[in-house]
Amino acid sequence: MTATQTSALVACEERLCAFVRRHTGLRIHDHQLENLRRTMQEAFARFGHTSCDSYLRALESAGAASPEHEHLIAGITIGESYFFRDQSQMDFLRQVFLPELIERRRRQDERYLRIWSAGCSDGQELYSLAIILQQLLPDIDRWNLHLLGTDINAASLSRAMRGRYSGWSFRATPEALRQQYFGPDGDQAWQIAPQLRRRAKFSYLNLNEDSFPSILTETNSLDLILCRNVFIYFDPGVVLQIMAKLNACLVPGGCLLLGTSDLIDSAAQEGFELHALANAFYLIRGHDAPPDAGFAASRREIPPPEPAKRAAAAPLLPSAAGTPLAEPQEIIALLGAESWAQALQAITQRQQAGDSSAMIWQFRAKALANLGRRREALAACDQSLAIDPADKHTHFIRALVLLELNRLPAAEDALRRTLYLDRNFAEAHFQLGLLQLRRDRRPAGLKSLRNALAIADTTAPDRRLHDAAGMNHGRMAAILRNELEIYQQLPGGKKK
Repeated sequence: MTATQTSALVACEERLCAFVRRHTGLRIHDHQLENLRRTMQEAFARFGHTSCDSYLRALESAGAASPEHEHLIAGITIGESYFFRDQSQMDFLRQVFLPELIERRRRQDERYLRIWSAGCSDGQELYSLAIILQQLLPDIDRWNLHLLGTDINAASLSRAMRGRYSGWSFRATPEALRQQYFGPDGDQAWQIAPQLRRRAKFSYLNLNEDSFPSILTETNSLDLILCRNVFIYFDPGVVLQIMAKLNACLVPGGCLLLGTSDLIDSAAQEGFELHALANAFYLIRGHDAPPDAGFAASRREIPPPEPAKRAAAAPLLPSAAGTPLAEPQEIIALLGAESWAQALQAITQRQQAGDSSAMIWQFRAKALANLGRRREALAACDQSLAIDPADKHTHFIRALVLLELNRLPAAEDALRRTLYLDRNFAEAHFQLGLLQLRRDRRPAGLKSLRNALAIADTTAPDRRLHDAAGMNHGRMAAILRNELEIYQQLPGGKKK
């Protein structure tokens, strides 16, 4: 390579690094430059670019939802992981946090756990947790386990779904565990046991782009989040924003584990309590009353509407505290801002003042669902549908709650009712596709995802989704393309 060519390559790399940092908050370190160069060359071949200028123009003009943009970000965030990474943290989870959480749930007669591996790479971290839970729960089949892994690298997610690993992934795994939970698969490869693979769910999510917590992405009301060695890619300001959102994803007392290389300042720890046990450091979401645990009024019983009063709305009485009642548009704004507890308080005050409309019950269901109060949310959906059986949004919220309760046939029925009322409901096609894939009906699932993508692609990109705060149709189209790429990389997944 001539000096001129070398200079041009360096200049292109600098411009790409500046673009990535400006648009995503990600920082490209020296050790990542090789990934950047390889990704750039792949992009030239994949998208037909012949120069750095052409590539950068495409990135700038197409925006964050473009295939070029997603390909670039995925290419520079290739992660390397292995089973039971960071033994101190794994010991903490196995010996302290998970046993205490399991015992507490048993006392409450609530057999469920909700765990998210954010930036899950090839899935070793989430499957490590699945193995630990298999060991800790002799009655595991009686538990509703929500084990979610997300990443922005479609190829990594496809590998996670396959659950097939080389011997290098087991360098911190006792041989007895590998023999118990994996089977040989070809030359020096191992396949995770089917029952463990079925318990884990993997999907696309960009921590810097996408909205969470949300019942739509199943990132709400979590007991444990692992986000290890992810923040090394982000600027401090972006880390601060993501940390605040991760805090909101956890239930009070929920745990966040970061990686040893994730150095964050004290401002990013707001709302958390920092703890240490031996060599394991972890963050616990505080038990402060706001924003989720307070508002005693929101937990007071709301009487169901009486049939005789459904036709005509009763005049609203002043709130018990003498404060003005929130108008529906104000509640919609709170829901759109994902201020679930504040929205629930405003909804409760209106209901106590006499508002028994289908809409206010739907609002209540949405807030409760995102706060993790699933059975209450289901009851609120039923109250709303008793008044207005043809509201597609209530049927959709009901489907999401049923999914979280692992009532899959009922959830599918609710999604089909939603689509019966509106065949162009992109979110319902999306969720139906994921559900069908989860139930091993791949052709039907991929068809539903393509239906959702076709609708999203023909809708104004900046049009907001009704049931997904902070997301528009353009962003949804980008997510759907990544989801389709994930499944199409699996054996038998290519479209004929």
